[in-house]
Amino acid sequence: MRELNWAPPPCPDVMTLPAGRHWDAVRTSTAVADWAFGALDGVEDSAAIIDARTDTAYWLVPPQQARWAPWAQWDRLRPHATVLPTEPNTGTTYVGVPPAHTRTGHGLRWRMPDTGSGRFLTHPHLLSGVLTVAILAVHGSDALPLQCQLCDNVLKREQAVTALGRRHPDDRMERPLTVHRACAQRARCTIEGAVS
Repeated sequence: MRELNWAPPPCPDVMTLPAGRHWDAVRTSTAVADWAFGALDGVEDSAAIIDARTDTAYWLVPPQQARWAPWAQWDRLRPHATVLPTEPNTGTTYVGVPPAHTRTGHGLRWRMPDTGSGRFLTHPHLLSGVLTVAILAVHGSDALPLQCQLCDNVLKREQAVTALGRRHPDDRMERPLTVHRACAQRARCTIEGAVS
């Protein structure tokens, strides 16, 4: 993919670059990142920036492509993972980008997969899915809000109902779904009760 070919500018020191121009950045903790690397290595051989001083990791994704993954997915991951810039036209967010050769040390460095692919940008769709599982693994099942199984938007636990229905029209059987009450009514599902 042509849009994954970005590389850090050749320079001897860390550069402060604006998110949203050549890439967007996805920020998370190093605890979540460490879990995610185990799933991504060998599948999505791309690098991440590690800031050991703040226990923060940044994946760079092609600009504006994080929005192609369902935006509700990124909203759901907050505060454990955040896309920078979070909104267009809200000011510029800068990220410290180390030189491409900086792979060790206590400051900003690149974490490269064992394959050493040399790719500095990551596919946002795959990243959002892996980060969802990583956040749940690191922080527990209550770390993220529920997601409505009909509209895929964030679902607050106190608003969730269990309904019997089909998620997709071609589903053969009805099954229990965790959904918004309004979504269940629109889809003509049988509401069984509130989610505990």
